Amino acid sequence: MPHLLIEIGVEELPVGSLDVLYDELSLKTRQKLGDERVAFIDVKVEATPRRIALFVEDIATMQPDREFEISGPSHEKCYDAQGNPTPVLKGFLKSRQAAEKDIEIRETPKGKYVFLKKKEKGRPVAVLLPDLIKALLASLSFPKLMRWESSGFRFPRPIRWMAALWDKKIVPIRIANVKSGNKSFGHRFLSPHGFVIPQADWKAYIALLKKKRVLLPIETRESLIRGALKNRFGQKQIDEALVHTAAQLVEEPFFLSGTFSQEYLELPAEVLASCMKTNQKVFACYDPKGRLKNQFIAVMNGRRAGLAKIRADYENVLDSRLKDARYFYEMDTRESFEKKKPKLAELVYLGKLGSVLDKTERLEKLAGEFAWAAGRGELAQDLARIAALSKIDLVTHLVYEMPDLQGIVGREYAREAGEKEAVAAAIGTQYLPKNLTEDHEKVKKSMSLPGAFFGIMDRLDLLVGAFGTGIEPTGSQDPFALRRAGGVLIKLIRAFEVPFSLGKIIDSDIKRYGDRLTQKDDLKPRLFRFLKERVSFELGVKPGTRPYEILQAVMRSSFENIAEVFERYEALTGMDEKVLVRAAKVIQRTANMLKGYGKTPGEPRQELLAEDQEKKLYELIRTGSQELEAPLAKGEYAKATRTFADIFGVPIHDFFDHVLVNAEDAALRENRMALVARIHRLYTARIADLSALSKIDEE
Repeated sequence: MPHLLIEIGVEELPVGSLDVLYDELSLKTRQKLGDERVAFIDVKVEATPRRIALFVEDIATMQPDREFEISGPSHEKCYDAQGNPTPVLKGFLKSRQAAEKDIEIRETPKGKYVFLKKKEKGRPVAVLLPDLIKALLASLSFPKLMRWESSGFRFPRPIRWMAALWDKKIVPIRIANVKSGNKSFGHRFLSPHGFVIPQADWKAYIALLKKKRVLLPIETRESLIRGALKNRFGQKQIDEALVHTAAQLVEEPFFLSGTFSQEYLELPAEVLASCMKTNQKVFACYDPKGRLKNQFIAVMNGRRAGLAKIRADYENVLDSRLKDARYFYEMDTRESFEKKKPKLAELVYLGKLGSVLDKTERLEKLAGEFAWAAGRGELAQDLARIAALSKIDLVTHLVYEMPDLQGIVGREYAREAGEKEAVAAAIGTQYLPKNLTEDHEKVKKSMSLPGAFFGIMDRLDLLVGAFGTGIEPTGSQDPFALRRAGGVLIKLIRAFEVPFSLGKIIDSDIKRYGDRLTQKDDLKPRLFRFLKERVSFELGVKPGTRPYEILQAVMRSSFENIAEVFERYEALTGMDEKVLVRAAKVIQRTANMLKGYGKTPGEPRQELLAEDQEKKLYELIRTGSQELEAPLAKGEYAKATRTFADIFGVPIHDFFDHVLVNAEDAALRENRMALVARIHRLYTARIADLSALSKIDEE
C-alpha cells in the first residue's frame, strides 16, 4: 500500500494556530477518509510555524464499490389509478439517474413506498485527493483567516509552496493558486534553499528536515527547550505553557540570555514574570531558592549573527515594558485595593445584566450557600471574600494596560493589602484552566479548593445570566465564549469532585438576578442540556460508542449532581461488560413493558400477588433494595450494578415468560406493572437508565 505525504509551506503562523492543527487535522483527516470509504493504517500530523505536514500510512488506491438504498416517495404519489408512473416518480428517477426497473415497492408502517437500490463504482483515491485536502484545510477552525490572492482561499497566513507525494509520484493539487510538487524549503535563515523530497517516507522526511535545520515534531522542540532551561540554565521552575508557546514560534530553538535592572525586582515576581511571558515570550529566571533573578532567557528561531545587538534589543524592549509596569503598579498601590471596588459599577456586564459590581455582589451572596451545598461550609467566609475582591483588578491601571495580567494582579494586590493567602491565591487562579484540553488531574494541582469553588460559581453565574437573556451559542457562533465557560465549570467539578445540587444553585442565582432575566421559563432545562454536552466534550465520548451510551444512560437517570455523574460513568465504563449487559437487559425489558402503559404505577400490593414468579419478585424487591443500599451509600456503583444483575437477572425473565403482565383484571394488571416499575426505579433512580444501551441482545 502506498503512503501519502502532504507538506503545506506558509508564512509564519500566529501563535495558537499549531494547536488547532494538532487538535483537528488528524481527526478530520480520519473522518474525511472514512466518509469517502478510503482505507488507511494511520494518520500523523506535525507542524512548525512555517510548515504543516500530513502523512497517511498505507492509504488505499481505490474506493471500494458500494451498494446503498434510497427511500423515495409513497406508492400513491408515484403511480396513478391505472398504474402508470406519475411525474413525481419520473422526477425522482431522473434526479437519481435511475430507471423504473431499478426500484421496488415495499410495505412500511406508513404504507407502501418506493425504494431504489443503487450501485456505485469506487473511484481512484488520487482523483479524490485535491478536493479532499482543500476541504480539510478549509474546515480547520482557526480564529482569524485572511485572503491574499485571486482565488479567495482563506487561511491564517499565505500559502507559499506545497509538496504532495503518493510514494514517489506527485499528486496534482492546487490550493490558493499554488501547485503541488515535490519541493520544500529548509529553515528560513539557516537553510533557506529549496530541496526535493524524494518520496512519502515519514521517518526519512523528518530526518531530511533535520538536516535542513528544521525540527519537525513539536515534542522534540519542547523537549529541547525544557532540557536547556533545566540543564543549561539551572531552572527548576519551568513554565510549561510558555515552553509550548515558544516551540510554536521556532523551527530550531536557540537560546539567548539577557538581564534587566535589579530595581525592577521590587515589583511582585509574578507581575515581572508575566510581563516577560506576555510581551516578549521570554522566560523569567529563578535562583536555586526559587527567587526571581534579574535575568531572562529568550528562545530564538535558530542562531544568528549579531547576537550582541539582538540581546540589547531584547533588553531595551523589556526595560520599557517593566518601566511601564512599575509606573502602573505605583499608581495602583497609592489607594487601598478594596477602595477601588465601587469603580466596578462603571464596567458593563453582558449589556443587559447590570455592572461587574452587581455580579460581584451577587457572587458574594451566593458564596455561603454554595459552600454549604458542596459540603464545605467552613469555606463560606473565605469564598465570600474571594468573590468580593475577585474583579477589582479590572479597574487597575496595570490590568488596563496589560489585560493578560488580570487575576494575577488581583492576587498580588490582595497580598499587598494583607488578605489571607488562601483568598489571594484563589483570586490569582480564577481564570484557570486556560485550555480545555488540559487534563483535569493537572488542573487540580494548579488550583486550590476555594479557587475551584469560586471558578464554578463565576462560570455558572455567567451562564445563568447569558441563557436567561437569550444569549446562547449557535453553530460556530459563540461571541461570549459560553462553551468555554461551561467546559471550565465541568472540568473544575470533575477535577475537585465538587458535589452540589445544580438545580438549586441555578434557582438561587435566578432569584438574585431578578427582573434582569427575560427568558426564565425554560432556563434550567436549556442550561442542563448545554452542560450535558459539555460533560460529553470533557470525557471525549463519541456518538455511537459504548462509553457515549453509558454516559447518556447515567445522565438520563440524574444530572443534578455532576460530580456524581462522573463517578457513575467511571464505575460503569470500568466494570465487566457482561455484568453491565445483564443489568441492562433487566432495565430494557422493564422499560419496554412500561413504555406503553400510559400512567405511573403505584406501589405493588402483596395481597394481589397470584403467581409464584411475582411473589418471588416481590420478596426480591424487599430484600434487594436493602442489599443495594450499602454499595449505593458508599458510591460503589459497579458493585451495586453487579448486585442488581445477580438479584434480578434471572427472576425478571422468568416473570415475563410465565406471568401475563397485561392481565384482563385491572387490579392484577396494575399490581404487576407496579412490580415492574419498582424494579426499574430501584436501579435507574440512582445509577443509570441502561435502556440507552444498544446491541445488548447480541451479547
